[in-house]
Amino acid sequence: MDDMNKKLNPQDFEFIQMNEKIYDKKLETKPIGYFKDAMIRFSKNKTNVVASIILAIIVLFSIFLPVFSDKNVSEIEEQLSFLPPRVPVLENIGIFDGTSLITNQVVHPDSVNPETGLGSPEGIPEELIVEGTLVNSITGCTDKNDYCVGGEQIFRLDTGSDFVTIGATNFFEFDKSKESMLAVEVQELSAGAEIRVMVEPAFGQDHETVYTITEAGTHNINIFEVLTDKNRVTSKLWLQFASNDDSATSVIKSVSLSDNTQAEPIIYDEGYSLSQYVIIGGQGAGAYLRQNGTMITADFRYKNYEAAFGEKFNNALPASEYDEILAQYPEVCVATPDPDNPEGWMFQEGCPIVRVVAQNESVTVNGEDYFSYQVVLDYARYSGYDDIPYFLFGTTKIGRDLFKLLWIATRTSLLVGLVVATINITIGVVYGSISGYYGGKVDLIMQRIAEVLGRIPWLVTLSIFVALIGTGIKTLILMMVINGWIGISAVTRTQFYRYKGREYVLASRTLGAKDSRLIFRHILPNGVGTIITASVLSIPGVIFLESTLSYLGYGIGHGQVFNILGIEFSGVSVGVLLFDARPELTTRPYLTLFPAILISILMITFNMFGNALRDAFNPSLRGSE
Repeated sequence: MDDMNKKLNPQDFEFIQMNEKIYDKKLETKPIGYFKDAMIRFSKNKTNVVASIILAIIVLFSIFLPVFSDKNVSEIEEQLSFLPPRVPVLENIGIFDGTSLITNQVVHPDSVNPETGLGSPEGIPEELIVEGTLVNSITGCTDKNDYCVGGEQIFRLDTGSDFVTIGATNFFEFDKSKESMLAVEVQELSAGAEIRVMVEPAFGQDHETVYTITEAGTHNINIFEVLTDKNRVTSKLWLQFASNDDSATSVIKSVSLSDNTQAEPIIYDEGYSLSQYVIIGGQGAGAYLRQNGTMITADFRYKNYEAAFGEKFNNALPASEYDEILAQYPEVCVATPDPDNPEGWMFQEGCPIVRVVAQNESVTVNGEDYFSYQVVLDYARYSGYDDIPYFLFGTTKIGRDLFKLLWIATRTSLLVGLVVATINITIGVVYGSISGYYGGKVDLIMQRIAEVLGRIPWLVTLSIFVALIGTGIKTLILMMVINGWIGISAVTRTQFYRYKGREYVLASRTLGAKDSRLIFRHILPNGVGTIITASVLSIPGVIFLESTLSYLGYGIGHGQVFNILGIEFSGVSVGVLLFDARPELTTRPYLTLFPAILISILMITFNMFGNALRDAFNPSLRGSE
């Protein structure tokens, strides 16, 4: 308290730096411009930066990769159709290894290896099956082929019919001196029904019933007990099923012929062979079906690349192409005799032509002789590959590399998206600026026009354009422009309503600024952040719409080529690839997977890039970290 009441004297004060000259210090930091400040804010968000880098990589790949993609994107190579993805390193762990799972392939019973108990499908060499993946299963079947074994044959009558007749496909030779005996095994027979066993007593005569079966069981039949005047009969056997009830059925297990000359039956028809009996026309009406048969099926992983790029037989290689190959590979394409084929010759390892089987006869056209060769090709070298290639995303139905084709498609989609977005942004910004700035009746009329255009169903618009112009690039662009600008227009109009009443705008108007200056120098720059975001986000929206229309078959389409700014673009877009992959969705999902992943990445990165630009160009955030 005493210190507070103490009186201060002038002598208690001292001047500091009284005799020193003081100057303003020089600024040590450089001034930051608007765009530099925006870039600083843009780079602060690492997630947006990564998304922007990914987007830039996609754009660069789509621009430059097609330049080096002439190989395997313009030619149709059916030999390379539907190859699965094959990726280095990953193939060593069984992922994207170029193999595909083949299921439910029918195996012939005779092809089963007795040592392993396994059989592979006909036409598929064992070396093309991944070792340890072959699995056989037994399934039921009713097919009338030799893959289906065992089972029985069932007789059925048509409605209103009282009998039906079937006949054997082979001849039965009955010899009385050899005690020929016919055996028919009937597994089921409806009450009141009967099976008549019929043979032709002599050539050209009508078939005659030699035995009637009235109950199930095995029936041994001596036809000479009926044909007493015959010693030998050669005839096709008929079996006639008869009943007064058209719902009656009969099941036959086997038919056999034996004699005393050998222990085993001469003819034994059951399963497949019995199913080959045919219904005799004009001898009643009904059905003869197979049931309860069994079939061997195989599941395995197939080496698609080895199959596609292995040795292939070509039965008509033109002589001109043959000579061209020999001239291109003179060191290894040296012919040597083929010890197994005197008419042909062989070539050394490394030559695209493995061997020549024969030279075809020449054909004379306009006085000139043309001929070709039957050859076996090393298809990898013939296709221009020193080794079996890697197709990272697999190949399409016509053998095109999906990886390269996807970037070509992305370039087309991005270009269409950029062109349409530029048109929509231009129209939307101008339309929204005028509507928002002038307001009143102008705004009311313009908004009603926008609402009418916006409420027209896109399917109706699409139908009108397709009917008037047809499908193609013009229809696609018009479809996306007709009301695509409305969203950007609404955003721009909102920003003008937000800023046109601010003090700095009123002050500028008071000082005589024209409407154009107020719009483009004072109002629009302040709303540019939101407008840029909406504009950038409209690009993926356009790309997605293009993909949707192309997926539905109304896009650019294969075979259509168009030119923009001197650059020629094919009719392949991401949507077209998805459209092509639709029939293969369950069997070859990779054709859909990779285009879908790419378009998803485009949507995400464009969205994050747009948000980053919004924050970067927001004037209210200038100078903030």
